[in-house]
Amino acid sequence: MRGPYVSVSGDGRFILGLRDGRDARIPVDEYRREVIQRVVSEARNLDDFRALWIETQKRRQLIDHLLGDNFSPEAIREIDQMNDFDLYDFFGHHGYHGYHARALKRPERGALFIDHNQSWFSGMDDKAAIVLKGLGHQFAQGGTDALETPALWEVPEIRQAGGLDALRGLGAQARVIHEAKMRLFGA
Repeated sequence: MRGPYVSVSGDGRFILGLRDGRDARIPVDEYRREVIQRVVSEARNLDDFRALWIETQKRRQLIDHLLGDNFSPEAIREIDQMNDFDLYDFFGHHGYHGYHARALKRPERGALFIDHNQSWFSGMDDKAAIVLKGLGHQFAQGGTDALETPALWEVPEIRQAGGLDALRGLGAQARVIHEAKMRLFGA
């Protein structure tokens, strides 16, 4: 996805975008504020945002809504030099004025998920634990999108452990994946 054009001049940094159907130079801080306000209007607090984020369809609707309004979260993430962070952490860091969530880089969040959930992993079948830890490893490499691609189930460590089938002993696979994402984004 290609973001909007950023202009730097003697009077500041601007993103070229649309205002009232016309091309306009929008100050970067104002553009960021508008992006974040739109996110906050969808999820008032960090728990609501986490619940929205782990639901693929709701998250994609949020991003599509931003893009449809000519706002690119990717552009702001790049300007803020936060490309090593998943959009979840970017929004969590900027989005909630009262308690700014600590932003973690993708590898940090993936490692924290694995480290903080050792007791959860130790209480399950080894193969299921390998699959769920694999989610943390894949997030570390590709963020949220890496958890929602069919290629996830072809990653050697995950496939060799049995993939989705390895999770059957823990209950409904969709519920187990949902819980894993809650734990991942709750770190």
